[in-house]
Amino acid sequence: MKNVLIIEDDSFKSDNLATFLKANIGNANISLASDVASGVSAVERKIFDLIIIDMALPSHPVVSGGGAPMSLLSGGLEILFELRSLDRTDFCIIVTQYPEVEISGNYFPVEKAAAAIKTHFDCDVGACIEYAEASNAWKFELINLIKNI
Repeated sequence: MKNVLIIEDDSFKSDNLATFLKANIGNANISLASDVASGVSAVERKIFDLIIIDMALPSHPVVSGGGAPMSLLSGGLEILFELRSLDRTDFCIIVTQYPEVEISGNYFPVEKAAAAIKTHFDCDVGACIEYAEASNAWKFELINLIKNI
């Protein structure tokens, strides 16, 4: 696995994910995006072996004096829609801090969210993982998924 994109607006979580991936994927080239606009731009420029996506993302980067970007609780879906429109098959994993994912006004447990996204939007997601700083469970789930890519 060479090219990895992490789309995450929480810099602490993003740093933890990047550090973990660097330690477990030898020579990975990790790119970061912190909002929907920069995530879409990244996938339009490059094909990735793995894309890790947070569900709740701001619409645009925070720019001093530029106003606050709109917070999108399902901003991660915008990235998946873009990949689908480009007819891309980059392997995607949603990593969220919430035990449920909101899809079309309904809430799905994290372990059922990937199937719900496929059913509702015809977007492929390898898995959804619940991230908790105090737990190593997300690390075990992530490394098991990466081994199967």
